[in-house]
Amino acid sequence: MLLLYDRNLDLDRNRDLMKAIFLNKIGSVSLQQTDPPKIQDPSDVILRVTTAGVCGSDLHIVHGRDPGVRMGTIMGHEFVGVIEERGDAVTEFKTGDRVVSPFTINCGSCFYCKRELPARCVKSLGFGFINEDGTGLHGGQAEFVRVPLANSTLMKIPDQNLKGEPLKDEDVLFLGDIFSTAYSTAEGARIQKGDTVAVIGCGPVGLLCILAAKLFEPANIVAIDSVDYRLEKAKQFEATVVNPNPESVWKIIAEMTDGRGADAALEAVGHPSALDLAIHAVRPGAVVSIAGYHTTQSYPFPIQLAYRKNLTVRIGRCNAGKYMRQLLPVVLQDQVPLREIITHVLPLKEGVAAYDIFANRHDNAIKVLLKP
Repeated sequence: MLLLYDRNLDLDRNRDLMKAIFLNKIGSVSLQQTDPPKIQDPSDVILRVTTAGVCGSDLHIVHGRDPGVRMGTIMGHEFVGVIEERGDAVTEFKTGDRVVSPFTINCGSCFYCKRELPARCVKSLGFGFINEDGTGLHGGQAEFVRVPLANSTLMKIPDQNLKGEPLKDEDVLFLGDIFSTAYSTAEGARIQKGDTVAVIGCGPVGLLCILAAKLFEPANIVAIDSVDYRLEKAKQFEATVVNPNPESVWKIIAEMTDGRGADAALEAVGHPSALDLAIHAVRPGAVVSIAGYHTTQSYPFPIQLAYRKNLTVRIGRCNAGKYMRQLLPVVLQDQVPLREIITHVLPLKEGVAAYDIFANRHDNAIKVLLKP
């Protein structure tokens, strides 16, 4: 993947501007200076970003697999920050509060929000995704970010966990997206104590799917990937690892289940071959729960096999605004080693290099963070 930036930009020439990572054209991000955001609505807050993540969904946008983003959009939908300024209608937070945001905003009161589907809120907009018609929000890979509907969108972060240890940004950042996504995928798979679970894909979301699945006390977790260092991390999380050869996968799972197949499969790749593998790996009556973001409009689905197996297939955008609140106690109890997937932490000024490291898996990269 070719990533470009303006080598002649003097980023210290104007202290009134902020630094941010921009999408300039497909295949290119850059570090630029721009005006910091301002309060536009009484429901807004301005956050000083303290940590941001580079996500696989960001790569979909940069590579053009998720089309329709306006060039000149500030990237990033995973961020933690401190409230610098708030609108007059913001009553749930005060200046100086540290908060985490889900990847979409929500109003908290519409039909969907009342049914715990905040990602489908009628006012939902995603960070780091401004459409060509101008709707959407700039992202959090920047020194500052504007968050509308702050009262119902953001969640305050305590200073310490229940052990009295400092709660770092790295402990809570993933609540806003990938840990919530992983947990909701595991929950949707209806994992029971003693089950055998297949996790297809061991990128950041897949690894967190392993950790989330463990909370449901399965007997076995089989982690499937083609990248050796990812499999090594999955092994550290006590999963049985295997390359994505269907025969090899079935052999291992069959030995664990008396030939039935996995009780649940968590698909964390977002590719037709991964979903096909998940469907082949499970037993009749199983649930295939999809965390991976599928960017193709459609593809052949093995519906006869799914029919014969009486499968349930679950798919859809995670309602992170719900799950981040549900999962905060898990983080405060230090039940899940979320920091273990973080391999690189770079300053924001090295954001272009961070994209290159993440996209091309340099230095055994798994999860890459930025510090403004």
